[in-house]
Order: sequence, then C-alpha cells, then structure tokens
Amino acid sequence: MSRQIRAIHQVIDNAAPGNSISNEAWALRAALRAWGYRSEILSGPVAPALSGGARPLGRYRPLGRYRPRGGDLLLLHYSAASPLADRVREMGAPLVLVYHNVTPHRYFAQLDPEHARRLERGRAELPSFRAQTLLALARSQFSRRELVAAGYDDSAVVPLLVPEQLSRIEADPALLARFADGATNLLFVGRLAPNKRQEDLLKVLYYYRQIEPQARLFLVGSWSGARRYVDWLQDLARFLGLSQGLHLTGHVELAQLAAYYRLAHAYVSMSEHEGFGIPLVEAMRLGLPVVAYAAAAVPETMGGAGILVREKRSAVVAELLHLLRTDAALRERIVEQQRQQARAFAPDVVLRRWRQLLEAAIEKLG
Repeated sequence: MSRQIRAIHQVIDNAAPGNSISNEAWALRAALRAWGYRSEILSGPVAPALSGGARPLGRYRPLGRYRPRGGDLLLLHYSAASPLADRVREMGAPLVLVYHNVTPHRYFAQLDPEHARRLERGRAELPSFRAQTLLALARSQFSRRELVAAGYDDSAVVPLLVPEQLSRIEADPALLARFADGATNLLFVGRLAPNKRQEDLLKVLYYYRQIEPQARLFLVGSWSGARRYVDWLQDLARFLGLSQGLHLTGHVELAQLAAYYRLAHAYVSMSEHEGFGIPLVEAMRLGLPVVAYAAAAVPETMGGAGILVREKRSAVVAELLHLLRTDAALRERIVEQQRQQARAFAPDVVLRRWRQLLEAAIEKLG
C-alpha cells in the first residue's frame, strides 16, 4: 500500500440494486479494503436496499488540498453529466476517471430530451477532469479512443468487473418450471432503451416464429425512465402479432436472472451502443451461445467468439438462431470458444489489472 494514499473512495451517480456500476463498485470496494486502503462508496440517491453500503457524497469531507502523506484518492465512475461529477471537479482532489462511456444523446432526443441534454453535456465535459486526473480508465479500447480524443494521454483499459454469482446461485425454481415446455427461448438482458434497439429483437422474434410459432423472447431489464419507449415496443409487438411471445420482465432479482439465463437457448443482441457488455460475459460464462450485432465494444467483448452480424437482416439472424438450436455440434463449438473468451474477464484477472494500474498511478504522486 502506498504511504501517500490511505483512502480510495468511489463516486457513483446513484446506488441501485442490479445497476452494473453499483455492482462493480461494491466488488471493487471489498478489494480495495483487502489491499489495505480505507474505502467508501459515495453516491447521489441511494436505494433503501443499499442504504447501509453507500453514503451521500454531500457528507464526504475531504482533507482539502492534497497532502503528500495521508491523502484521499477518488475514483469517479463517469457515464453522464451529474451534480456529483460537478462536485468532484470543484473539489480538485486527485482522481482516477473510470469512463463507462457516454451514450450518444441522439438516441434519447425524442424519448427523453432532459436525459439527452445530460448525455450531451456529459460528453462535452469529459475533458474537464484532465487537470486532476492521474489516470483515465476505459472499459474497452472502443471507449479508450474517446478518452484519447478528449485529451487523456495517460489512459488504459481495464474490463468491467463482473462478479460470478450467477454461476453459483440457485436459479428460481418456480420460473424454471413455468417455462420448461420445450419452446425456444431467446434472451436479451439490459435496460430498455433506444440505443439497445429492442425493437430489432422483436423483428428477429417475428421471423423466428415463422419457423417455430411457440418461440419466446425475454427482455430482462428495468424500463425506469423509458415508459414511452416501452409503450411503443408493446404497440409494435401487437402489430406484429407477438404479444404472446414477448415477455418484458422489468428489474429482476439475482435468482430470477439466473433462471432466465438457464431457460434461454440463445442470447441475442441488436444493441448499437455498448461501452463493454456485461450480459455478453454472463452468457459466455453460462454456456449460452451469443448472436450479436457487431457495434461499439461488442466485438471487443466477444473477442472472436460467438456469432457477430454486420447487417441487421432479421430473417437471417432468425435462421442463425435456429441453426444454433438444431445443430448440436455447432452450438457446442460456439459455447466452448465463448468459455475460453470469458476467462479473460475472471474477477481475479480483472482485479490484478486494477491493482497494477492504481499502484502505478499513485507512484506518480512521488
């Protein structure tokens, strides 16, 4: 442990169950404490279920100007403009910027103009942390290129820390029994949002049901703040005659999420913007073949495994999914390649990278 830095605290926009940044922050805090640092999670709104594990940033009292002996280092998890990010900038404390990527605001311009403005400002203000940043970390080379363009010469890639609970937890038995009827189950996990392009998944389901009329699509994820988009998706499902085959689950508990992964026969993604791709890693770990649109950081996360498509030809994607369902040898080959790729994201591998990068950044303080 460095003598110059005694505490490393993380700043996240909000602490909420199931949120990928929150999940990483909790796992990373445990590691930081094991490495000998004092470490807290400083947040904006804190969900009641997590109230004992995070505290509002407003209650944090830094030491003031950085002192060579005994100072604090902040890790700012950044994905949009926020009052917390503004506060960290004003404090001027030594900083590691953890860049989760900012979703292009154009996806939300019609759905949620206020959120679109927040995203637009978040991208515009990305360079404003340079003066206090010891190191800027991206979750993929795709995101690192944006950091370099914003002037962060000292940057590196560390994958998002994805805990392995889903591989160990008992899946919800009631949910497993409910859908254990032999029908093909397609799965996408992630918040319902325009950049995820769930409407393209409905088109895939439409063509797949021409092959197998009983096939289902599970869209697992919160739709908080996206009510208009969800209403439109449901209207589209009715228009395409898919109401019986589409299941919008909202946010689910971990045991339910494990059940959906185990029920699924393939994971399919048509998302156009991903800074990393946690569900892709989860699917690879759990032996679920992946068919995904090759956009943003998706090819990087997959690392040559799975099946990537370069064009959104829904009928072709449906045929690929059916091939994976019926060709056992192909499926096993794809699954084995994915398992090998998933090893690159093992928590011990990622945490080792984290520690190396943090210690190197702290050394710069002299």
